[in-house]
Order: sequence, then structure tokens, then C-alpha cells
Amino acid sequence: MKYIFFIATVVLMGVYDASAQYGYGGGYGGNGYGRSRMGSSMMGAGATQQGPKEEPKTSAELVDERIDEYVTEFELDPFETEVLRTYLETHFDNVMGLQKDKTKDAETMRKDFERMQNEFKANLKSILSEEEIEKFITMDFTSSAVRKRKKNREN
Repeated sequence: MKYIFFIATVVLMGVYDASAQYGYGGGYGGNGYGRSRMGSSMMGAGATQQGPKEEPKTSAELVDERIDEYVTEFELDPFETEVLRTYLETHFDNVMGLQKDKTKDAETMRKDFERMQNEFKANLKSILSEEEIEKFITMDFTSSAVRKRKKNREN
């Protein structure tokens, strides 16, 4: 008798646990699947399944992440640092605006991006040499590259 009671308790707890994890039963949805069909379609496809999405970084946040690396790498003074900050924010704003513009075809976007890059390089000429500009454009900001630059500076 003890074994039957023990087994029945374990089975009931297992069923209760499964219904809590997988949403079986009436619950809030009322249709036996834990969610109402109307609720999921009304809230947007996948909105409840994916959770909140991370907002993309603003141009100012991107500049704040990178400016110290640029200042250290190119030994910029405070005035040059502020000039670079302005150029970067403007450039990142333009690129982000181009990425959001869905009305342009790929070829037009490519040409616009090249034009933006050329304008950005022209602006950089006021504070960097040609060699520094090329190095600037090709700088890698992956975490491993940043660590490598810091390690090289320390040695």
C-alpha cells in the first residue's frame, strides 16, 4: 500500500511538473496549450517567444567605444580627439541612415557608401596623414584585436 501511494504521488508530481514546464492544461490560454491562439496572433508573430530585442547602438555609443583606441593608436591631442569624435559621429549617422533606407537598390547603396567613405577620408586628412588614414580605415575592433593592440602597447 505504501508503494502504491508513493508511486501515485511521484506520477502526479511528474504530470504537474510537465504541465508547468510545457504549458499543458487550461491555464491562461484556455485552449489546452497554455497560450490562446488569438493572443499570439494579436501580439505579433514571435514577439513572446523571442523576448525583448536589444536596441542597436547609437553613433555616439559606437564612438565612445572606439575613440580611446584611436586616440592611443594615433597619439591625438584633445583638439584632434574632439574633431575625430565629430567626424565619426557624423559618419556613423550617415551609414546607419543608409542602412535603414529600404527604398534604394543595392547598387545605389554601394555608390552612396563609397561616396560617404571618400568624404570621411577627406575629413580625416585634416588630422591624420595618408598612411594613418589607411591604418585607421582598416583597424579591427574585434575583442581579440583590441587585446592584441593593448598588449603590444604595454610591451
